Formats: sequence, structure tokens, C-alpha cells
Amino acid sequence: MKKLQLLKSVIFILFFILSINVFAQENKTYESVEEALKTPDQVFSLELSGQEITTISSSIKKLKNLRYLTIANTQITKIPKEIGELQNLSTIEFRMNQFTNLPESIGNLKNLKYLNISISKMAEFPKSIGELTNLESLSVSQSDLSSLPESIGKLKNLKSINISSSKLTNLPDSIGNLTNLTELSLGGNKLTGLPDAVGNLTNLKTFFLNDNQITNVPKSVGNLINLTKLSFSLNQLINLPESLSKLTNLQSFDVSGNKLKSLPEFITSLLALNELNISANQLIILPESFGNLNNLYSLNLYGNQLELLPESFGNLSNLEELYLTSNQLKKLPESFGNLISLSMLYAQKNQLSSLPESIGKLNNLTFLNLNNNLFENLPDAIGNLTSLNSLTMEDNQLVNLPNSFGNLTNLNSLSLEGNQLSSLPKSFSKLTNLYNLNISDNQLNELEIEQIKELLPNCDTYF
Repeated sequence: MKKLQLLKSVIFILFFILSINVFAQENKTYESVEEALKTPDQVFSLELSGQEITTISSSIKKLKNLRYLTIANTQITKIPKEIGELQNLSTIEFRMNQFTNLPESIGNLKNLKYLNISISKMAEFPKSIGELTNLESLSVSQSDLSSLPESIGKLKNLKSINISSSKLTNLPDSIGNLTNLTELSLGGNKLTGLPDAVGNLTNLKTFFLNDNQITNVPKSVGNLINLTKLSFSLNQLINLPESLSKLTNLQSFDVSGNKLKSLPEFITSLLALNELNISANQLIILPESFGNLNNLYSLNLYGNQLELLPESFGNLSNLEELYLTSNQLKKLPESFGNLISLSMLYAQKNQLSSLPESIGKLNNLTFLNLNNNLFENLPDAIGNLTSLNSLTMEDNQLVNLPNSFGNLTNLNSLSLEGNQLSSLPKSFSKLTNLYNLNISDNQLNELEIEQIKELLPNCDTYF
């Protein structure tokens, strides 16, 4: 009985040692083909990165158990056809190389799940790419790829495609067969349109088409009801299809840098939106229903032609970041004070000459930029913004500041350059946390300058 127990113990120990050796071997990464070929059956990971090599030996086919292959930042101009014999490969990283295509044999890699050929001179896919039926992730960003073969539509297990910053001019209709896709990034290409078939990608959650030449969004995009992020920034859009109103799960929408002259009413029905960027368009007005978007926390309206904001704007009570720069705003609505979550406000380069009294209700505001407007004075309510850390009001027409300014005791940085101030209120002495003050190019005399230095002895002041 004791001998049997001893035998079992020995077998267990041997099995344990063998398991450790196998685990260690599987986690070892070889850094040259020559080294790997000494024990070809024990090689699971091979990395040839940052090496001054121009070719790969066809003997690589002997590494039958290879699962992970990385060839990055080399001078290799051609991938040998023998790579197609590595049937156990699940991951290929071919970043930053010099080859322009892949051998047809790549289609034999039935177990491949991850393929990355980014930052390369890759110009075209072989038709056999469609045979990689277990592929889940494909990345060919920053490449010379100008088209996709129809066979791409056979990769029905694909979940993620990234072909950004390349040279794509169109997409094949077969793209619509990739119904398991959740991420599709095609930004920075030369696309002028999309096939209607993209509407079949109903599991898509992220869709980036920024920086292309798209002039029209097909109605079928409205079928992508699981989308949470959608970007059409930096295209040539002049309108948006009504069908986008069905994207009720959309949380982030970017249509900046287009040619939109009006914002369609249906946008205000996308109640899940928390980020909206419609900057650098030609908007003159926002729909009165804009206040329905009360889940927004970031809104960018920079670089439009807006003259006013709707009164409903005050309903955006969750808004934290607001960019109003470079519009033609003459005033802000009284309801503006209801933006109680607002922490950052950029409103420079407008035509504002006053602020609503309600501005004082913005108790969470920490950053305020009102440069290049027409302010001559500020309301007493400005002193209620006690969370302010940074305030800049350069190039206005300020002639005085209210006494309540001294209540801004959390202010660290203040720039009043380029106004018409001849003095500062004595309450400035309360600004003990102010470490940077720019008050150059005003109307201060020498006596006033000396008094300011006495009021703020620990502040770096620029006169």
C-alpha cells in the first residue's frame, strides 16, 4: 500500500514538473528564426522586432506549433509563402515593415484571430483574405491600402476593423455581410460615400468615418441602432438623413468640420447623447428643442455663426464642458444660470457685451474664457463664481471691475490684458491664491501699479 502511495506521489511530482516546463516553454518568446529552429516543436511565440533583417527564411514553416508571430519595425519587403503552413497561428503582428502585400497562402491560417499590419506600405489584400474565417480583429491603419476585395465579406467572425489613415476610396457591398462587427474605424481615408449595405452592420457600436470626403450619409445608417459612438467629422456633409433619429443608443456624435447650415430637429430626440461636437460648421441657429438633450456633459459649438442660444439651453443641467468660441453671440440666455454642472466655459471671439445675472449660479465653474468680446463691465454676480480657478478676459473694453471680484478666492490665474482698466478694486487683496496676473496693455498709472503690487505681494504680475 505504501509503495502504491509512493508511486502515485512520484507520478504527481513528475506531472507537476512537466506541466511547469510546458507552461514555461509556451510563455517563452524566441527572437530569431535560427534560435527557434533548434527546437522547432517547442516554439509557440516568435518576435522579430527592431532587427535589421530584410528577409525571413522559408524554414519558418518548421515551427508547426507557432501561435504568436510578431515582425515589427524591420526592413522586410516580402513575407514568404511558407507562412501559410503555420496552421496554429492565432496572432500576427506585422507593424512598421516594408512589404506591400501578403502571399495568397495567408488564407490557409484557419485559426488566425488577430491580424495587425499597421504603419506599413501594405497596398492590397490577396483574395484569399476571405478564407480567414476565424479572424476577429483586423488592423491596417496608416497603410497604402486603397481598396478591399469582395472576399472581405466572408470574414463573418470579425468584430473589429481599423483601416484608418490609409487610402481607401470606396467600400465593397460585401462589407454588409460582417454582421458581428462592433467596431469599424475608417477615418483618414478618401471615401466619398458609403454603400447602403453598411446598414446591415446592426451590432456595430463604434463607427468612425472622420476625415474623409463623404458628401452624403445613406439612410441605412439609421439601422445601426446599437451605435454608441459615431463620427463624421471633417467631411463634406450639407445635411443629415432623418433616419439617424433611430440611433437612440448614441452617446457620442461628432459632425464637426462639415458644411451644415442647420441642425435637424431630430438630433434633439437622441436623448442618450452625452458628447456632441458640431463645431466648424455654418450653423446660424439651434432648434428650440435643443434643451431636450439633458444628458449632455460635453458640447462643442466652436466656429459656427450662432447669434443666440435658445432659452431651453438652460435645461442642459448635466453639461460640464461648453465650447462657444468663434461665433457671433451677442448675449447668453437668462436660463444660462441653470447649467449648474458646468465647469469649463469657452466663449471667446464673440460679440458679448454683458452676462446674465444668473451667471452667478454656476457654482461649479472652474475655467472661464471670455477673450475678444465687447465687455465694458461685469455684473456683481460674477463674485458668486467662487470655484473659479482660471479667468481670462483679454482684449475686451473693461473700464472697471465690481467689488465682488474679491470673492473669487480660489482664483489662481487671471488675465485682463488689453482692456481699459485704470484701477482694480481694493477687494483684490482677498485673492490670496492668485499666483498669475496679466494686466498689461491697460490704463494703469505708476501709483496704481504700486498699489496692486502691495495688494498682491505673492503674485507674479505682468503690467
